[in-house]
Amino acid sequence: MKKRLPVLALAALLAACSTTNKLEGVPAIADHNVKYDNYFTANTMRYDFHHAGDSNNEYYYFDKLIREGEWAGSRTSLINPFDYGEQHFRIIDAASGNVIYKNNYCTLFNEWQTTPEAEATSRSFPEGVIFPEPKNDFIIEFYARNKKSKKWEKKFTQDIKVNDFNIYPSHTPYESFDIHIGGDIAHSLDLVLLPDGFTVAEKERFIEACRMWTDALFSYAPFTQNKHRINIRAVWAPSMESGISVPGKGEWKNTLLECRFFTFNSDRYQMTEEFQKVRDVAACAPYESIFILTHTDKYGGGGIYNFYGLGSAGKTGKTGEVYIHEFGHSLMGLGDEYIEKGNTVSALYPEGVEPWEANLTRLVDFNGKWEKKIAADTPVPTTISEGTDKADWKIGAYEGGGYLEKGVYRGWPECMMKALTDFCPVCQEAISRYLDYICK
Repeated sequence: MKKRLPVLALAALLAACSTTNKLEGVPAIADHNVKYDNYFTANTMRYDFHHAGDSNNEYYYFDKLIREGEWAGSRTSLINPFDYGEQHFRIIDAASGNVIYKNNYCTLFNEWQTTPEAEATSRSFPEGVIFPEPKNDFIIEFYARNKKSKKWEKKFTQDIKVNDFNIYPSHTPYESFDIHIGGDIAHSLDLVLLPDGFTVAEKERFIEACRMWTDALFSYAPFTQNKHRINIRAVWAPSMESGISVPGKGEWKNTLLECRFFTFNSDRYQMTEEFQKVRDVAACAPYESIFILTHTDKYGGGGIYNFYGLGSAGKTGKTGEVYIHEFGHSLMGLGDEYIEKGNTVSALYPEGVEPWEANLTRLVDFNGKWEKKIAADTPVPTTISEGTDKADWKIGAYEGGGYLEKGVYRGWPECMMKALTDFCPVCQEAISRYLDYICK
């Protein structure tokens, strides 16, 4: 979903997508413990496809299967219990019919669907998902939110034979190196940092940017307390030219990942449409989460839940803060808490539909978020008098968030997802819950 930059210089852009409602008729996942060794090898499988359509329709077209390196994800947490994202996919064991893996995510295609271009034409975006390699034949299913009801609908299914000789081997031509290793790969969040716009002569600048990214991450709770279960690696993959494309100014660069500003004509929205290239480079290291560092001093970036995050690695004035804001989007889909003056209507957060983001609510289906953290004597909606000491702030439901002045509520007056400050108590708890799931 497209998240526009506000007039104020907050974070580059976005990521999340939304709602907690489920569609009746969608097959439920049986409540059984999936034993990893019964179903999976120690390696990763990647399913590449093309995501196509227009503003009202979407289609999936198979591209290829790839066997990659060591599986970096949990061998215990195999069924994502968080109802986040605009998309999810399931891996089903063909013999038993059991769902043995499920994960949720968002895509750049979904954001494009909200643009004027999508009203006038159709487009295709290359995409790909990863999962532990199944030992036996399996079925992959893709689900997407209905554009109006925001409920789940099955969109695509394919039967796959694991002994198919058409499955590609992985090619990993680039050097990878450790930035921070906190714990065992099976019980840690494994991040990979990728470069774009750094030439062969600029390797040290990329390494310096990786260290800055890591320092920034561990300077904010709850990541500070979780250094022991976060691993950060980097892949050195140089570009032919230095810098990043800025199409709005007629500036084009020949870079490996083809990152650029003016994504969907938004000046500061910096992303790439070549996601399969991103996966190719990321595969040179074990990873679950991707963040791209671009060689530019121009302020901007983006982040999409379980897809990738991106930020400018130059001297933007808010480099570290933007990194972590965008990582909040890409790690677990935290929503933007700032508002756009005069904005009263949003297709992202329609009235009567509860956002799925853990840090936003329309007070429609507040259960399971932070409602139990609100004291009995705290009014909902919650207000705070100007000049009130921060020590007196309370968890509540403060109006304004998700770009809307009215009708969407956040849990704390200020936050990394609002004003590039510390993560608020609501976001900290949500991130901690997500890390607990990933690191089992």
